[in-house]
Amino acid sequence: MQAPAAIDSDGREVIERDAIASERQVRTAEEAVEVYEIERTARAITDGGYCMIALQFPDELLADSTLVAEQLQARVNAQIFVLADTSYGSCCVDEVAAQHYHADLVVHYGRTCLSLTSQLPVLYVFGHEHVDIDDVAKQAERELEGKRVVVVGDVPYTHVLDKVAQRIQSGRLAEVVVARIPAQDQVYIPTQQTSSNIIPGRSWKELTAPVREYSMLYIGEESPTLTNLLVTMRFQTAYSYQPSTQKLRVESSKVNRHLGQRYHMVQRVKDANIIGIVAGTLAATKYRQVLESLKQLMRRHGRKFYVFVVGKLNVAKLANFPEIEAYVLVACPETSLVDSKEFFQPVVTPYELLLSLSHSREWSGEYMTDFHELLQALDEESLAGDDEIDEDEPHFSLITGTLKKTQRYYNHKQRDEDIASVTGDMTVRCKNTEIAQYMGSAGAEYLLSRSFQGLGHDNENHHDIEPMLAEDGLSGIASKYSHEQSNS
Repeated sequence: MQAPAAIDSDGREVIERDAIASERQVRTAEEAVEVYEIERTARAITDGGYCMIALQFPDELLADSTLVAEQLQARVNAQIFVLADTSYGSCCVDEVAAQHYHADLVVHYGRTCLSLTSQLPVLYVFGHEHVDIDDVAKQAERELEGKRVVVVGDVPYTHVLDKVAQRIQSGRLAEVVVARIPAQDQVYIPTQQTSSNIIPGRSWKELTAPVREYSMLYIGEESPTLTNLLVTMRFQTAYSYQPSTQKLRVESSKVNRHLGQRYHMVQRVKDANIIGIVAGTLAATKYRQVLESLKQLMRRHGRKFYVFVVGKLNVAKLANFPEIEAYVLVACPETSLVDSKEFFQPVVTPYELLLSLSHSREWSGEYMTDFHELLQALDEESLAGDDEIDEDEPHFSLITGTLKKTQRYYNHKQRDEDIASVTGDMTVRCKNTEIAQYMGSAGAEYLLSRSFQGLGHDNENHHDIEPMLAEDGLSGIASKYSHEQSNS
């Protein structure tokens, strides 16, 4: 889950983050070559003939970016630069920032969501975090005896998964399968349409039974990767091993609480008339198709929508639009599951929006965060025949406990007939509420419902009031304005 930023901040978070970064042990050149796989990266750059290389680091690894760039520059005949910040989540490849400097390859370091890029080739360097393999095997054999197990890891621990599987496979477990990441060792080229094209993501093709009969052994710290796996993959049981604490724990109760919170937000979106679509990525493939499919879905159900591009999501940005009753975040699988309890409006995934609006789908606990699966579900929904359902039929709201009738903004047939019959009235000042209704302006309707609508001269009951003139305010800073005398 992602923790949203506070509305106001005194800068403590940045100060503490810098302090933690300064306490990290500075890696030597030899350590950088090993941990950041400098030799493998240099070979990939040379073999591919790339000239402009963008290095993308998460915040916690930026302290090593200079050393890594120097080591790479000494080995390749190409121009290398570091992306200091990302447009969205650091787990996504920032194609937008890289294209500003005409990069032809992005080297992505650290944890990643493994989303498909749409334009630029990318080379993933996961890193090598330390894991006590003996301790993992000992605890796993004790807790997972006789079970089928899928070994999954966060990307910095991918290098130990095979070793862990070999240790526990010789023990008392029924079956052990390792989740593979095809994009681990090669450059992913999005425009390459061949049979050898790499598809980033995790796969376990060796399963001999349905996924629900397997238990998951996740190696890594608590992260959005773990959350996404828990809600999308229906394993029999899920265990996570945190290398920092060396503790193995069951995650099932956490999933149940999380799904209950998500179900509550689905019900709130079901009651919403005005929905905001937030673009949380500009790099993942098929995000444009998802945006258009969501627009069509809301048009069919008469919901008013607005599209927002706000960069990294936080409470303050979305609080600027109080007329929006719910948001749907179109982002990568690991950043779309936002804990929105501090937001003023619920922030849901595209699949949760589909559940809230669909008349044919019911809540089952299943989740879709992959864009390919989501587009298939949206296409099926478009063919389900929801237009035959009575638009005026109210639904029972589990939030208010009453019947609620949804206001429809996209009844095109009725709207065209009404506008044709009142064209002459639309210029009359006192009929601004009717104009808002006919034109489907949810923002105008919200403004008219507010008790404060401006300085008074736009109100139909105050035509004779002259507009107020702008006056000079105070100048200077709050501790000492320019008109105040100094105490010294």
